[in-house]
Amino acid sequence: MVDRTPPPDYVVKSQSFAATIVSDGQGGKKLQLKSLAWYKNQVSKFKEGESVSVVIHNRRAKRSEQQNRFWWVYMTMIAQETGHSPEDVHEWAKGKFLTKRVVEVFGQPTRVKGSTTELSKLDFSELIMNVETATGIKAPPTEEIV
Repeated sequence: MVDRTPPPDYVVKSQSFAATIVSDGQGGKKLQLKSLAWYKNQVSKFKEGESVSVVIHNRRAKRSEQQNRFWWVYMTMIAQETGHSPEDVHEWAKGKFLTKRVVEVFGQPTRVKGSTTELSKLDFSELIMNVETATGIKAPPTEEIV
């Protein structure tokens, strides 16, 4: 992570507003403000000509510890049915569904995989559905996992 703490000789005034990333209709993307009135109100709090920094953060619910426990119960179920270890099934799922890109290392193609810890709750649910489809092994009911 980048440390965004300003030097001690800076005064920081921060204003926030919500937006969504949307297509600009020309193959690019742009910000669509949730409330133009709120945005104008927030920007009006700064002096004209004042230098500012713009930082964009995404807000998404990170996968929960409960989802993580569920994942490992499910990985163990698949392992028991297939004879693989839960860790091997986990690595298979990451390679199959979370590959970011393939790079060449020592002359061999190598998958650069994402981590399940980086997934949002929605993305994590989609991963489970993808694993169910690929393996034919249904995930247990969520009520059974505490």
